[in-house]
Order: sequence, then structure tokens, then C-alpha cells
Amino acid sequence: MRILIAELKQESNTFAPLTTIEDFKGFHLLFGNEVIEKLQGTNSEIAGFLNVLEAKNYDAIPIMAAFAVSGGPLNDETYEFLTSQLYAGIHSAGKIDGVLLALHGAMVSVSEFDADGAIIEKVREIVGADVPIMVTMDLHANITKRKIQNATTISGFRTCPHIDLIETGERAARMLCGILDGTSNPTMAWQKVPMVTPACKQIDFKPGPYRDLLQETIFLDTLGAIDSSAFTVQPWLDIPELGYGAIVITENNPSLARELTNRLAQKMWELRSDLVDTTLLSASSGIEKALKNPLGPVVLSDLADGTGAGSPGDSSTVLAALIQANPSQRCLVSVCDPEVALLAASIGVGGDISTKIGALRSYAFSNPTHITGTILRSGIEHFKFTQKGYNGMRVEMGLCAVLAIGEIRVLVTSLPAFTTDPAFYRCVDLEPTTAQIVIVKSHAQFQDSYDAIASEIIFLDTPGMSSDNIAQLPLTRIDRPLFPWDRDMVFDSGAVR
Repeated sequence: MRILIAELKQESNTFAPLTTIEDFKGFHLLFGNEVIEKLQGTNSEIAGFLNVLEAKNYDAIPIMAAFAVSGGPLNDETYEFLTSQLYAGIHSAGKIDGVLLALHGAMVSVSEFDADGAIIEKVREIVGADVPIMVTMDLHANITKRKIQNATTISGFRTCPHIDLIETGERAARMLCGILDGTSNPTMAWQKVPMVTPACKQIDFKPGPYRDLLQETIFLDTLGAIDSSAFTVQPWLDIPELGYGAIVITENNPSLARELTNRLAQKMWELRSDLVDTTLLSASSGIEKALKNPLGPVVLSDLADGTGAGSPGDSSTVLAALIQANPSQRCLVSVCDPEVALLAASIGVGGDISTKIGALRSYAFSNPTHITGTILRSGIEHFKFTQKGYNGMRVEMGLCAVLAIGEIRVLVTSLPAFTTDPAFYRCVDLEPTTAQIVIVKSHAQFQDSYDAIASEIIFLDTPGMSSDNIAQLPLTRIDRPLFPWDRDMVFDSGAVR
């Protein structure tokens, strides 16, 4: 059997600046055999595909693997280039027996609200109606009719922070092999649930409603599901069809698939109020509380500038509040500003720097901050994930600088890197465990590693394009009614298909 494998992943935030091909090059952009060479053995869906196909002695035909950090919609040039590479690769692959496709599920382009749906639709057009297409997606995917109509199955992550990428790939690949072996006939049902919830509550390793929801998806396997997924959609998408999605796959049993899907959808709806119940503090209040804590470190999450949620990481709002507080204890904060990183490089280590920093791309939400400090470090930096999610993957930070402003240490990056892993600071010799305050720009994933070392975690209510104060987001294209904008709406999972 010849199985085509490919990845094209990016999580879009429609309030963020546009994503370009350079953003994909900053994470990974691989073609042909490079896909296997670079991703085999990693915690990725591609690695999961390969594990199952190798065990079956099936031939994996790698086309491409493209992954960019979360950001704004893809500009048309980038979207056209990436999709044309994918489609051309499929056309030239010759006869294939199945497709394993790793997508995010929340990718948007300037000209296409449902970019992932358009990709699946085109792949279906190329390979024909009889070739099974098994798709994996992030659990923050936005499930649409277009996706469902053209995929044979869709499988989502069951963890958040995401640590089961390889397992998700294996689940999809096993179903594909069952079809090709003639031993399985997966039947899929789906249901949209008209609700959107903040991302900071979406963690599975602490007791709470989100863990309850994800455990329900796993429990459905004991009731006859061969695969089930709760897609809890990231909220920064101003597009039609926005909302939670439930998918259940059974073995040749459509009625059971619908029954279990309704059950999962109803569970989502029952938990809606608990899932939006969040506490956010202003930057000044959060810093004041953290400095009074007799223990450290206290981790403050600047959600609205979350680089894992599409924001550019260039807000200096929290830095400004730290400077105003003038702390006597060590504080770590980051700002993405390539102009300041370049200026620091030109001045040199040991020199003094006085300039404005931040808001190069988030100027609609924040203002630059004037700083005066000393340059402690300058150079091109990177780190590798030590977290279970994306473990071992390299993250480029570009030209960086470390600035000292009293006890504040500012890590200036040129690329909007993930800040979720302590390795982000450690790669420039800043140790989070010895600081009183550590600023991260993340909603959920940072808790996978910082929960073990933080004395307290505080979520901030700051201006930005990935705010968890979602009821205040200026969404104009969404379908209404939709919770939490319409809190009095009625939803019956059994009455909707």
C-alpha cells in the first residue's frame, strides 16, 4: 500500500498581523524525504503516521510538512505557495491508496475563512471519492461542514497542553489501515455546539470542567466509539461557523455515532458557564500581588499577547507596569522587537541603551514603552522544547538581546517565539526559579512546565489580540446566537444535526 502523508499547520488569529512564508521557515518547512528525516521520532502526528505504516510495511509517500507559530491569517501569496506545493506533490505521487493529513483546523487565509476545509476539499478532488482521507487536527480546530463532507475521518488531540500528537497520528493511521485491510468501516458523526470559551481554562492536568470534558471523550471509547474528539475552538476567529465541535467515530454503526456525539455535545453545553468562569487581574494589580508573595517565582501570564495564540509577543504593557513598580526582586519579561535587538547589537554588550520598545505590530492594542538600561547579552538565539508537548523541537528566536533595567531582565527577541518553556529564558542564562516574577505570554501550554516551579500563577487582563476577556472581542462575522455573547440562548444537542 502507498500512503501519502503531509502536514500543513497554522493556528490563525484574525486580529493578528498577517502570516508569511518566513513564519513557516521559522518553525519548519520540509519537503519530500526531509519530512521523514526531520520528524520521525518526534512528538508529531507525522511520527505517529510513520509508526503505524512501518509496522504494516506500507510505503509512506511524504509530500511536505509545514508548521508556523500561531499568527494572523496567511497572506494570499503564502497560502497559494504552500497549497500549490501540496497539490502538485499529490498529483506527482502516482497511484495512492490512502491519505494521512495533519492540519491544525483553525487556519485562515486572507481570501479563505475555512482554509483547512478548502485544503481537504481539494485533496478529495485530486484523489477521488474512493481513497480514504484521514485528517488529524488540534483540539482548538473549528469544525465546519466543508471539513466533514470531504474527510473520511477527523481525529483531534485529547490533551491540553498538547502532549499526544504522536498518539493522535497513530489513531488516524490505524483507522486508515483498517479500511485498507478490509477489517474496518469507520462511520463518523459530528455536531456543532454554539459556544466559545477562554483558553486559559483549557488544561487537562488539574481538576475542573475542561478535564471533565476531555475525559468524557476517552470514556466514549468504552461505549463503542473507536475514536472521539472534543474540538474546543480557539476564540480569536472572527469567521462564520465559529463554535465548539463534537466528533465520534464508530465501527460501521451510524446510529451509535450520532447517539454518542449528542452525548458529547450535551456535555459541552452543560459545562459552558464553568468554562468561562475566569479571574483576570490588571498588570499593576498582578505585579503588586506577586511582589507581596513571600515565595517565588510567581508566574504572570500576559494572555492578550500570547505568542501561542497568534499575538506577536511585542506588547510592552506589562514591562511598563514592572518599571513603574520598580521591584527590588528579580523579574523576567520578554518583548519581541527586532529593531531594539538590532540596536542593542550595534551598541554592544556592556553598553547603555535608551529607546522605545514594543507595539511594532500590536499598535492597535498597545503603545511602545521608553526604556533605559544596560545590555547584558546580544546574539542569535534558539531553544529546544523540554516540555512533553513538542518535546525536542527547535524554536528560533532570531537576533536577541538581554537588557537590565534595575532588577528587571528584558529578553528582546526578533521572532515571536513560544514563551511556554523555561528553556526560553534559560537559553540566555536567565533562570526562572531564582526570579520573583516570571512573565510568560501563553494561555495554557506554559502550565505544563511552570506549574511544577511556580508558587502562584496569575492571569492578566491586558489589551491585546488574544485576550481571554472574550465577551469584549469585536467579532462581527460570527453566527448568532453564540454563547457567551448570548447567555440566554437555548441549545438541544438532540434536535440539531
